[in-house]
Amino acid sequence: MTTTAKILVVLNLLLAVLFLGFSASSMSARLGMQGRLTGIEKEKKSLDDKVAVERQSADKADKEVKTLTNDLSLKTKSYEELKKQSDNTIDNLTADLTNFRKEADVTTQRLKQMAEEATQRKEEIDQSRKQNQDLVAKNVTAQNELSKARDEIQDHKNQIERLNDKIRVSEEKQRKLMNWLLTNKINVPTGDDIDTGTDTLTPPPAVEGVITEIRDGGKWMEISVGENDGLKPKHQLQIFRTDPAKYVGMVEVFRTWPNKAVVRPIETLQAPPKKGDRVGPSSNMNRG
Repeated sequence: MTTTAKILVVLNLLLAVLFLGFSASSMSARLGMQGRLTGIEKEKKSLDDKVAVERQSADKADKEVKTLTNDLSLKTKSYEELKKQSDNTIDNLTADLTNFRKEADVTTQRLKQMAEEATQRKEEIDQSRKQNQDLVAKNVTAQNELSKARDEIQDHKNQIERLNDKIRVSEEKQRKLMNWLLTNKINVPTGDDIDTGTDTLTPPPAVEGVITEIRDGGKWMEISVGENDGLKPKHQLQIFRTDPAKYVGMVEVFRTWPNKAVVRPIETLQAPPKKGDRVGPSSNMNRG
C-alpha cells in the first residue's frame, strides 16, 4: 500500500471517529434538551395546578364574601323589623340604629373591594349583636312592666268587684230593713225630715227605756220610749247593761213613735246589744 493510500485510510478513520464523536455529542445534547423540555412541562403543569388552586381559593373567598353580605343584609332587615315592633324605649335607640345601618352599608362596600377588611366587619357584626341583645333585654323589661301593670289593673278590678259585692250586700240589707219597717208600719223619714230634725247638740230628755227588738245584727234597735217621752230624731243615747254592769255604746234616734223609737249605733259598740239593755241619756242612769 502506498503512503497516499495510508494517509487516506488514516484520514477516513479520523473522519469516522470525528463523525461518531459528533453524533454522540448531538445525541447527548438532544437527550438533554428533551429532559429540559420535560422538566419545563412539569413545571408548567405544576404552575397551572397552583393557578387552579388559587382560582378555587379566590372563588371560595368570593362566595364567603357574598354569604357574609347576605347575612349582613338579613341582619339589617331583622333590626328594621325589631324597630317597627318596639315601643317608646326602642324609639330612643333610633339614632343608634340609623348609624348602624350607615356603618353596615359602608362595610358592605368595603367587603366588595377588599377581603382584608373581614376583621373590621366582624367587629361591626359583634357590635350589632350586642345592640340586638340590649334591645331584647329592654323588650323583656317592657314586657315585665306591662305584665305588672296588667296585674295591678286586675287587682283594682278585683277590689272594685269586692266593693260592688259589699254595695250589693248593703243594698240587700237596706231593702230588708225597708221591708221590715214597712211590715211593722214604720214610716221611713224623708230627706227633708232628717234635715229639719233635732240638732245633735240638743240634749235628750232624762228618760230611760230598754231595748225591745234587735235587727240586722245590731245595726237597728227598737227601744221602749218615744215621742211621748220627749225623744226626737238625732237625740243621742247610751246603752248600759246591768247584769253584769257594762257600758255597751252610743246610739242615735233615727225614727220616733208615741211609745217607741228606732235607734242605730254611731260608734263601734263595745259588746253586741241584747234585749233588755237599758237606754238613756247618760251612763249614770238608774241601774236598778
